Amino acid sequence: MKDVTIRQLEYFVAVAEERSITRAALKCHVTQAAISQALKELEAVLGVQLAIRRTAKGIHLTPTGRAVATRSRTLLGEVRHLVSTAEGTAETGTYTVGCFPTLSPLVIPELAEFVARTYPSVRLEIVEDTGPEIQERMMRGQVDLCFIYEAQRHPEASTVLLKERRFRVAVAADHPLARQDAVTVAELGRHPFALLNVEPATYLNEAMLRRFGVVPNVVYRSSNVHTIRSIVGRGLACALLMHEVAESDEGRPLRFLPIVEDLGTNSILAASPRGVRPSTLTAALVEHCQAALAS
Repeated sequence: MKDVTIRQLEYFVAVAEERSITRAALKCHVTQAAISQALKELEAVLGVQLAIRRTAKGIHLTPTGRAVATRSRTLLGEVRHLVSTAEGTAETGTYTVGCFPTLSPLVIPELAEFVARTYPSVRLEIVEDTGPEIQERMMRGQVDLCFIYEAQRHPEASTVLLKERRFRVAVAADHPLARQDAVTVAELGRHPFALLNVEPATYLNEAMLRRFGVVPNVVYRSSNVHTIRSIVGRGLACALLMHEVAESDEGRPLRFLPIVEDLGTNSILAASPRGVRPSTLTAALVEHCQAALAS
């Protein structure tokens, strides 16, 4: 048995109100054939005759047709109420954002201020974890939107580019490489290296250097980007990092140098579940972050 569709009910109510296939078609912006087909299908599903078609005299509802038309109007009204309720709750209640920790200082404060000013009825909840973990939680319906790097993209996620990013070499202001405008991968192999020990950064950094025949001399590993910056700021090592800052947490100046070879991109993305239409709030947050990161 086929199901009754909302479209069939909409077309039938139009017929009931207009008492004409022609006028119902004009009202619904479809062909007369579409109205007639929907009416036939509805009658077949319900197993009753809803209307009597009379040449030159329009169409008249049967007693059953009048009862079904009344109930159909009620059902369509409830559907419209359901839609408006869903749209309304998208701008109230709790909205959960997942963010890779090294991106949080760049994204979360901007996002929090935007939500507080524009959607005061929304409570922003923040989840910080690895790229795979926050996206898995998103796929389970526990997170609404994720902010990740390109290399962390989940195969079942739909992503929007927020800002293109390329790896740069972070060095102390008095590091031997700091006097250069750019560095080669080969030069990196001749200096001690500090590695951000968070996947996929660990794998990516070493794999990219090995692709150019360089085995990095990794002397420090840390899962905290602030620690890596402080080590770099003391001149103890250089590092491949994405987010440029003027100085370490200890106030020591840093320089970020481009790499001569093309290591590809690892851009900042907004991720949501593939196949799920973004809510009005989600679309607004993504659009705002694109504009904010571009400035």
